Amino acid sequence: MNQIAIAFDPAKILPAAGTQAHMLLLAFGRGERLTVLTAIQNYGVYALSQRCGDLKRLSWPISSRTIHANGKSFSEYWMDLQ
Repeated sequence: MNQIAIAFDPAKILPAAGTQAHMLLLAFGRGERLTVLTAIQNYGVYALSQRCGDLKRLSWPISSRTIHANGKSFSEYWMDLQ
């Protein structure tokens, strides 16, 4: 099992282990960028924007951008690890 080191910041609150928010935080900690499709396929998370909102409310630096491709638009989410 791979382990990730996320620097502890007392202003940030960790989501409960085993929750969707916790799974996403680990993925973002590995540097993954997620769309709704990749979140569903890889983690079974259908409400990606809501879970990212949960992480933001816990003070995690979640970023997003809108991608336009083939006449469609969708969002991509990631965590700024700097």
